[in-house]
Amino acid sequence: MAQRCVRELGHMVSSMEQMNWRLVKEQAEIVSKYESMADDLHREAVIQIAQGAFFAGMREDFLDLLERVDQIANASQDAARVMAEAPIERRVLAYLYEGDSTIRKLVDSIDSCVATLVESVQYLSTNADLAVAKSLEVDKAEEETDDIKGELITRISAHRNEVEPLSYLQAKELIFQLDDVADAAEDCSDLVITIVVKAVS
Repeated sequence: MAQRCVRELGHMVSSMEQMNWRLVKEQAEIVSKYESMADDLHREAVIQIAQGAFFAGMREDFLDLLERVDQIANASQDAARVMAEAPIERRVLAYLYEGDSTIRKLVDSIDSCVATLVESVQYLSTNADLAVAKSLEVDKAEEETDDIKGELITRISAHRNEVEPLSYLQAKELIFQLDDVADAAEDCSDLVITIVVKAVS
Protein backbone atom coordinates (compact mmCIF):
# COMPACT_ATOMS: atom_id res chain seq x y z
CA MET A 1 0.00 0.00 0.00
CA ALA A 2 2.86 2.38 0.77
CA GLN A 3 4.36 1.63 -2.63
CA ARG A 4 1.00 2.27 -4.29
CA CYS A 5 0.92 5.69 -2.64
CA VAL A 6 4.29 6.50 -4.19
CA ARG A 7 3.28 5.20 -7.62
CA GLU A 8 0.18 7.41 -7.54
CA LEU A 9 2.41 10.43 -6.84
CA GLY A 10 4.03 9.73 -10.19
CA HIS A 11 0.62 9.90 -11.88
CA MET A 12 -0.08 13.17 -10.05
CA VAL A 13 3.16 14.71 -11.28
CA SER A 14 2.20 13.82 -14.86
CA SER A 15 -1.22 15.41 -14.38
CA MET A 16 0.33 18.50 -12.80
CA GLU A 17 2.65 18.89 -15.80
CA GLN A 18 -0.45 18.98 -18.01
CA MET A 19 -2.07 21.43 -15.54
CA ASN A 20 -5.00 19.05 -15.17
CA TRP A 21 -5.85 20.16 -11.64
CA ARG A 22 -9.16 18.30 -11.52
CA LEU A 23 -7.32 15.03 -12.13
CA VAL A 24 -4.64 16.00 -9.60
CA LYS A 25 -7.33 16.32 -6.92
CA GLU A 26 -8.87 12.98 -7.87
CA GLN A 27 -5.48 11.29 -7.71
CA ALA A 28 -4.81 12.88 -4.31
CA GLU A 29 -7.94 11.13 -3.08
CA ILE A 30 -6.55 7.84 -4.35
CA VAL A 31 -3.33 8.43 -2.40
CA SER A 32 -5.43 9.13 0.70
CA LYS A 33 -7.32 5.87 0.18
CA TYR A 34 -4.10 3.89 -0.12
CA GLU A 35 -2.67 5.66 2.94
CA SER A 36 -5.75 4.73 4.95
CA MET A 37 -5.40 1.12 3.85
CA ALA A 38 -1.72 1.21 4.83
CA ASP A 39 -2.74 2.48 8.27
CA ASP A 40 -5.15 -0.44 8.67
CA LEU A 41 -2.48 -2.95 7.66
CA HIS A 42 0.02 -1.31 9.98
CA ARG A 43 -2.39 -1.58 12.89
CA GLU A 44 -3.15 -5.24 12.17
CA ALA A 45 0.53 -6.15 11.85
CA VAL A 46 1.40 -4.39 15.10
CA ILE A 47 -1.30 -6.37 16.92
CA GLN A 48 -0.07 -9.66 15.43
CA ILE A 49 3.54 -8.97 16.42
CA ALA A 50 2.58 -7.79 19.89
CA GLN A 51 0.45 -10.87 20.55
CA GLY A 52 2.60 -13.44 18.75
CA ALA A 53 5.57 -15.46 19.93
CA PHE A 54 7.66 -14.78 16.84
CA PHE A 55 10.56 -12.36 16.24
CA ALA A 56 12.05 -13.20 19.63
CA GLY A 57 14.61 -10.56 20.53
CA MET A 58 13.80 -8.44 17.49
CA ARG A 59 10.17 -7.56 18.07
CA GLU A 60 10.92 -3.86 18.63
CA ASP A 61 12.96 -3.72 15.42
CA PHE A 62 10.08 -5.12 13.38
CA LEU A 63 7.66 -2.73 15.04
CA ASP A 64 10.01 0.13 14.14
CA LEU A 65 10.19 -1.15 10.57
CA LEU A 66 6.39 -1.17 10.34
CA GLU A 67 6.27 2.38 11.67
CA ARG A 68 8.80 3.59 9.10
CA VAL A 69 6.96 1.88 6.25
CA ASP A 70 3.79 3.58 7.41
CA GLN A 71 5.68 6.87 7.35
CA ILE A 72 6.31 6.37 3.61
CA ALA A 73 2.55 6.32 3.08
CA ASN A 74 2.05 9.30 5.39
CA ALA A 75 4.69 11.38 3.63
CA SER A 76 3.18 10.46 0.25
CA GLN A 77 -0.21 11.67 1.43
CA ASP A 78 1.35 14.95 2.61
CA ALA A 79 3.00 15.47 -0.78
CA ALA A 80 -0.26 14.67 -2.57
CA ARG A 81 -2.07 17.22 -0.40
CA VAL A 82 0.42 19.94 -1.33
CA MET A 83 0.01 19.16 -5.05
CA ALA A 84 -3.77 19.24 -4.83
CA GLU A 85 -4.36 22.18 -2.49
CA ALA A 86 -4.11 24.88 -5.20
CA PRO A 87 -2.92 25.21 -8.81
CA ILE A 88 0.75 26.11 -9.08
CA GLU A 89 1.59 29.06 -11.32
CA ARG A 90 2.54 28.07 -14.86
CA ARG A 91 5.96 29.74 -14.64
CA VAL A 92 6.80 27.85 -11.44
CA LEU A 93 5.77 24.59 -13.09
CA ALA A 94 8.09 25.40 -15.98
CA TYR A 95 11.01 25.67 -13.55
CA LEU A 96 10.08 22.29 -12.04
CA TYR A 97 9.97 20.51 -15.39
CA GLU A 98 12.92 22.07 -17.21
CA GLY A 99 16.57 21.01 -17.32
CA ASP A 100 18.15 17.74 -16.29
CA SER A 101 16.83 17.60 -12.73
CA THR A 102 13.04 17.79 -12.89
CA ILE A 103 10.26 16.98 -10.47
CA ARG A 104 9.48 14.01 -12.73
CA LYS A 105 13.02 12.75 -12.19
CA LEU A 106 12.65 13.36 -8.44
CA VAL A 107 9.50 11.23 -8.22
CA ASP A 108 11.08 8.51 -10.37
CA SER A 109 14.06 8.43 -8.01
CA ILE A 110 11.73 8.16 -5.01
CA ASP A 111 9.83 5.35 -6.71
CA SER A 112 13.14 3.56 -7.23
CA CYS A 113 13.96 3.98 -3.53
CA VAL A 114 10.70 2.43 -2.43
CA ALA A 115 10.69 -0.35 -5.03
CA THR A 116 14.20 -1.38 -3.98
CA LEU A 117 13.15 -1.23 -0.33
CA VAL A 118 10.28 -3.62 -1.08
CA GLU A 119 12.78 -6.08 -2.56
CA SER A 120 15.02 -5.68 0.48
CA VAL A 121 12.18 -6.44 2.89
CA GLN A 122 11.08 -9.44 0.83
CA TYR A 123 14.60 -10.87 0.95
CA LEU A 124 14.55 -10.74 4.75
CA SER A 125 12.82 -14.11 4.82
CA THR A 126 15.00 -15.80 2.17
CA ASN A 127 18.42 -14.22 1.69
CA ALA A 128 20.09 -11.97 4.26
CA ASP A 129 22.93 -10.96 1.93
CA LEU A 130 20.53 -9.76 -0.76
CA ALA A 131 18.41 -7.97 1.85
CA VAL A 132 21.48 -5.97 2.90
CA ALA A 133 22.60 -5.39 -0.70
CA LYS A 134 19.20 -4.00 -1.63
CA SER A 135 19.19 -1.82 1.50
CA LEU A 136 22.49 -0.30 0.40
CA GLU A 137 20.97 0.38 -3.02
CA VAL A 138 18.18 2.30 -1.27
CA ASP A 139 20.81 4.50 0.38
CA LYS A 140 22.37 5.28 -3.01
CA ALA A 141 18.99 6.05 -4.56
CA GLU A 142 18.17 8.36 -1.64
CA GLU A 143 21.43 10.25 -2.20
CA GLU A 144 20.41 10.78 -5.84
CA THR A 145 17.05 12.05 -4.63
CA ASP A 146 18.80 14.53 -2.34
CA ASP A 147 20.88 15.84 -5.26
CA ILE A 148 17.80 16.33 -7.44
CA LYS A 149 15.97 18.03 -4.57
CA GLY A 150 18.88 20.43 -4.06
CA GLU A 151 19.00 21.38 -7.73
CA LEU A 152 15.24 21.96 -7.87
CA ILE A 153 15.28 24.15 -4.76
CA THR A 154 18.19 26.17 -6.15
CA ARG A 155 16.42 26.65 -9.47
CA ILE A 156 13.08 27.84 -8.15
CA SER A 157 14.76 29.98 -5.50
CA ALA A 158 16.71 31.79 -8.20
CA HIS A 159 13.36 32.89 -9.71
CA ARG A 160 11.42 33.51 -6.50
CA ASN A 161 11.05 37.27 -7.19
CA GLU A 162 9.52 36.58 -10.60
CA VAL A 163 6.59 34.46 -9.45
CA GLU A 164 3.66 34.54 -7.07
CA PRO A 165 4.91 33.99 -3.50
CA LEU A 166 2.21 31.38 -2.77
CA SER A 167 3.15 29.28 -5.81
CA TYR A 168 6.84 29.54 -4.93
CA LEU A 169 6.20 28.40 -1.35
CA GLN A 170 3.87 25.62 -2.50
CA ALA A 171 6.45 24.29 -4.98
CA LYS A 172 9.19 24.44 -2.37
CA GLU A 173 7.05 22.62 0.19
CA LEU A 174 6.16 19.98 -2.40
CA ILE A 175 9.83 19.27 -3.10
CA PHE A 176 10.59 18.87 0.60
CA GLN A 177 7.53 16.69 1.19
CA LEU A 178 8.53 14.41 -1.68
CA ASP A 179 12.04 14.18 -0.26
CA ASP A 180 10.51 13.07 3.06
CA VAL A 181 9.21 9.96 1.26
CA ALA A 182 12.75 9.01 0.21
CA ASP A 183 14.04 9.76 3.72
CA ALA A 184 11.46 7.38 5.19
CA ALA A 185 12.54 4.68 2.73
CA GLU A 186 16.16 5.16 3.74
CA ASP A 187 15.21 4.85 7.41
CA CYS A 188 13.50 1.55 6.59
CA SER A 189 16.57 0.27 4.77
CA ASP A 190 18.74 1.03 7.80
CA LEU A 191 16.36 -1.03 9.95
CA VAL A 192 16.55 -3.94 7.52
CA ILE A 193 20.32 -4.01 8.02
CA THR A 194 19.85 -3.85 11.80
CA ILE A 195 17.46 -6.81 11.67
CA VAL A 196 19.86 -8.86 9.54
CA VAL A 197 22.79 -8.13 11.85
CA LYS A 198 20.78 -9.24 14.90
CA ALA A 199 19.43 -12.31 13.13
CA VAL A 200 22.86 -13.65 12.17
CA SER A 201 24.68 -12.72 15.38
